[in-house]
Amino acid sequence: MTDVIFDYVIIGGGTAGSVLANRLSSRAENRVLLIEAGIDTTKANTPPDIEDGLQPYLPRFAGKRYFWPDLYIGRAEAHPGIVRDQQFYEQGRILGGGSSVNMVVSNRGVPTDYDDWAARGATGWNWEGVLPYFRRLESDPEFGNLPEFAALHGLDGPLPIVRTKTWTPFTRSITESLDAQGFKNIRDQNGVFTDGYFPPTFTVRGRQRVSSAIAYLDDKTRLRPNLQIWTETESVGLLFSGRRVAGVKVRRHDTQGEVRGREIILAAGALQTPAILLRAGIGPAAELQALGIPVVQNSPGVGKNLWDHASLGAVAPLTPAAAADTQVDYNVMHQLGIRLSSSVDPAVISDIFLHLGANPETQTANSVFWVNKPDSSGYVTLRDASPDTPPKVDFRLLSDARDLERLKYAVRFLARILAHPRLARYGLSFSLSRFATPEFGGPLLSDILADEAQLENYIRTRVGGVWHASGTARIGQPGDAGAVVDPSGSVYGVEGLRVADASIFPTIPAANTNLPVVMAAEKISDAILTKI
Repeated sequence: MTDVIFDYVIIGGGTAGSVLANRLSSRAENRVLLIEAGIDTTKANTPPDIEDGLQPYLPRFAGKRYFWPDLYIGRAEAHPGIVRDQQFYEQGRILGGGSSVNMVVSNRGVPTDYDDWAARGATGWNWEGVLPYFRRLESDPEFGNLPEFAALHGLDGPLPIVRTKTWTPFTRSITESLDAQGFKNIRDQNGVFTDGYFPPTFTVRGRQRVSSAIAYLDDKTRLRPNLQIWTETESVGLLFSGRRVAGVKVRRHDTQGEVRGREIILAAGALQTPAILLRAGIGPAAELQALGIPVVQNSPGVGKNLWDHASLGAVAPLTPAAAADTQVDYNVMHQLGIRLSSSVDPAVISDIFLHLGANPETQTANSVFWVNKPDSSGYVTLRDASPDTPPKVDFRLLSDARDLERLKYAVRFLARILAHPRLARYGLSFSLSRFATPEFGGPLLSDILADEAQLENYIRTRVGGVWHASGTARIGQPGDAGAVVDPSGSVYGVEGLRVADASIFPTIPAANTNLPVVMAAEKISDAILTKI
């Protein structure tokens, strides 16, 4: 397809890939190719339902247009006695990836997330090691200009960080209930790391969603002569020269071909990246042999250690009193976030995230809650060796009993908040639902709490994730059988291959994964450039 030998070929133009393409091509001598299976998202052709940052749920109303169309996950392997089912998994297949289809919520997690990574072998990825990259990626003038927060925030990064400016009377009623429970307004979830409530942070500019692609692949960057962006182009395999990865087999405009690169960087996300590795013969030897794939590198950790945040939701029709206290405002559905600790494991703090709000457009009150620091993990493996067959995925949510207890705690905590007089006066009748598909018709919150067996059965049956897949090619030290990459993202056992997406996370942070992925791509880009 081209006679050029690129210095860097990046597979996946999502949240991480957009960052890598920008940073690596910032040096004129680097020839960089970015390959993305989905459509482009330039200023001129970004679809309105992607661009609108004030209605960030719109991409999910477009069917499978912006997602990998045949990617389904198993849900119930870890739950005996409950019928196993398959659920469509909405992984972005578009330039910008998850950042083009997510809810534009952008938080970092807490320092202990990253100190734990370093303790698990991710040298240099402790809080002190990652903070400079969180600062580099953001422009947060609201807190970056405050002396007490200046050391924690950036002012001139490509991603704008904004917060809800005003709270509706309904939201203020929630905060009064939280105050009564001993919680405080910590104001800045990205700079204060205790339990409490806060206005969530978003990556928007006016009404516009600012995806990784919009932020990092702007018009000026796209004009660089040393950067090529191939959208609607699929990677269908890696090319080897001995034990060195020397290129990529691609399918572009119904034509198959090959591209050569001095270094190949996988940024296809925590479900597709391990699938690419496995098809290339990098993974657990027995699994590969069973599929007839020649083993290039026996790497038992590929596809293991898969994380997500186990979640549930709750929904209630607005009563006239509640509707009167709710006005259409900036990101009205996400005015308030809450971090809390369940004490299921006293050593783990902020292991629950909870949102509660109201939306007059849909005439509903909504709550979302998830296990912010889970102990359950799953796997990704192949069904067969074909690049056209989606991988087999099971997050094994709640396979660790502690996560079940955490969700029980979250349900009970929500009930306590709603029982406070400031909220009880609205007369809202909440029923539980699966977060990914909010729906009426679930059991009433008041009824299910009276029956422990029913509560447990409902949670096991309806638990879902929140599209935060991570961990399937984790960082670790040499000699760690489960480690797939070193702290610079280089894949153990082969040359010329790195991973630079959420796959490398040793554990899932207590956060939506958007900002941690951007941070990781910034950090690995820096590792590549400083090594030259």
